[in-house]
Amino acid sequence: MRLRRRLSLPLLAALAAVHACADPEPDDRDAAMPVATTLVVLPDTQFYACAYPEIFEQQTRWVVEQRRKRGIAMLLHTGDVVDGDTTMQWQVAARCMHGLDGKVPYLISTGNHDLQATRSSLIGDYFDTRALRASELDFDVFDPARVDNSYAVVHLAGRDWLLLGLEFGPRDMIVTWADTVLREHAELPAVLFTHAYLYSDGERYDRKRVPHQPYHPDDYAFTPDAGINDGQDLWLKLIEPHENVRLVLSGHVIPNGTAHASAERASGSVVHQVLANYQHCDACPCSEVEGGGGYLRVLEFSRDAIHVTTYSPHRDEWLTDADNDFTLAL
Repeated sequence: MRLRRRLSLPLLAALAAVHACADPEPDDRDAAMPVATTLVVLPDTQFYACAYPEIFEQQTRWVVEQRRKRGIAMLLHTGDVVDGDTTMQWQVAARCMHGLDGKVPYLISTGNHDLQATRSSLIGDYFDTRALRASELDFDVFDPARVDNSYAVVHLAGRDWLLLGLEFGPRDMIVTWADTVLREHAELPAVLFTHAYLYSDGERYDRKRVPHQPYHPDDYAFTPDAGINDGQDLWLKLIEPHENVRLVLSGHVIPNGTAHASAERASGSVVHQVLANYQHCDACPCSEVEGGGGYLRVLEFSRDAIHVTTYSPHRDEWLTDADNDFTLAL
């Protein structure tokens, strides 16, 4: 079930929502744009969709406002777009994400909170493949009815990159599809992003680890008969075999939601693995106010490195500690 075409991203009709998120600025796609160098990563917006829609809107508005200055090529959402698979929350998420339409392309992976136990989700009612048609990217999805297993090829810092997004605890059929995508684009450096891959200690999610890692994908029992692939499974099946995978991004983990670690293949090549999740619940002892403070990741690419920084448009604040501001060598 593959839909391969060159697609792009028109403005979609605004969806009704209980909280309005205004269109960030007029469409001016014909204006000269700088060389694209930057990806923005939006992790775990679930509490913004549930209780703080103004923070979600501020995040996507900032991305649009910064796209020229920073040469933003695309936004990647690493899942848990919403806190519950409900119409009200998807309406908020859709209004805020569709503020990017026609301006900044985006790919979305699903997290556990976006899905029912059967992996059904309302995401298809609010996002579809038309959302990339204006960008004329090489773009594909596993299932034409869903956007959460998808890829796009974008130009970053003078070269094409493959960006490949996978659902939470990807099923075996999704991993097989992703393997095909990586083989078909073996000449391109690749970024793989999914919801649950790296744990807070810098180790991959691995069901064989003792003690058991909290929030392991197996714990949610989503369609186990179709396979549930954790971080170690993805390493063995997709990342170790495909030399072009340079970077893996994920979210999901709380309360310590930042980590990065570099892993070496048997060949000696290096893969960078990065975790970011600023989502917290005000009712939790470990909580940070406002559901996570609106922080997002800014990845600036050059020919030989990726500089990772962390910013909150809501607080107008950069995090400058070593967990949130660092450079990965390419």
